[in-house]
Amino acid sequence: MNNRSQREFVDAVVLGLFSRFKSLALALHRQDRLETAHDFVGWLERLQENGDEVDEIALDMTLRALRTATDPLNFLILQRLHRENSVSMRALMEVTGLGRVPLHERVNALMQAGLAVQELESDDVRATPVTGGVVELVENLQEALREAIQAWLPEVT
Repeated sequence: MNNRSQREFVDAVVLGLFSRFKSLALALHRQDRLETAHDFVGWLERLQENGDEVDEIALDMTLRALRTATDPLNFLILQRLHRENSVSMRALMEVTGLGRVPLHERVNALMQAGLAVQELESDDVRATPVTGGVVELVENLQEALREAIQAWLPEVT
């Protein structure tokens, strides 16, 4: 894995997670501007001056995306999304062996982490920029580890 490809994977993940953060922050900002809102008014403005909270947000979103993506069954779903971009729930049920409700729960977890989106009309699940970055990062790590193992095996046999 070269440095350029690592940077591309990181950029893709960051782009997707940043997009998710902006959506959440703007939704919370709109909520804070309602007449009935009192507790968090000005939160977004104060966030500009609070580097520690920004660090906490960035770490939490990054770890949640990686934790969710690295579940073996979730990763299988992400690989399929990465290959095809859009996959029906029926096809994902066949690939995973999960029933409708457990699959929906997994897709919801992937969506919460910014790893997938679901079309309401068609019920299809689509990849996000984070999907490709995470899948390619994990596959490159897997390949590098496989090569290291194969290079080491002749030394001990």
